[in-house]
Amino acid sequence: MASILRVNTLTDASSNNSIATSFVAGGSAKAWSHLTGTGTPAFDDSFNHASITDTATGRRTLNFTTSFGSGNYTCAGMAGNDAATETARDISIDAAPTTSAFAYRNRLNSGSDRDDTNEVFSLHGDLA
Repeated sequence: MASILRVNTLTDASSNNSIATSFVAGGSAKAWSHLTGTGTPAFDDSFNHASITDTATGRRTLNFTTSFGSGNYTCAGMAGNDAATETARDISIDAAPTTSAFAYRNRLNSGSDRDDTNEVFSLHGDLA
């Protein structure tokens, strides 16, 4: 049987540090991942990701276990750097975000070539 704990504020054992539960619920990442993107992409660790779809070189879709309430969530991401050439990469949205998935592309900053690399993401918004 499930139980519910209803509180307005969380505090540490010495009552020196406290935070409203609304801040915790509203400000916490609703999905995050660390993935290996070379070869067949796979999650090294993740939260609220059901799977990853490899759609083309440097293009992938993160599929959520629990959907967002709308496509108006935010995503912060970082792509791995090529240590041999120090070529930086950037990540951009590949298609309009949906409640159940986030499609993105990864490209080399030195040109328009898409590239497979390791990535990390943090997504924030309201869940459905």
